[in-house]
Amino acid sequence: MSDCLHCDINELINEYLKNAQEPVDLAELASMIAQSLGEFILAAPQQVQAALMADCLATLGQTFLDKPEDGERPRAH
Repeated sequence: MSDCLHCDINELINEYLKNAQEPVDLAELASMIAQSLGEFILAAPQQVQAALMADCLATLGQTFLDKPEDGERPRAH
């Protein structure tokens, strides 16, 4: 594991995709990742869960809006 949880998670997902024995259902994979994030948010104190979820959704939206142009690799951070 590295010092970057973001990079470790992406590496785990990429390895999962690379080692899949059959085509991966990306919608199902995205749902599993979202479920893990939801469980993480629910583990936070109840008084911060709504703000944490809002921050996560804002980051998801910003990441999507900042997507790289065709042929470019996504940014690491």
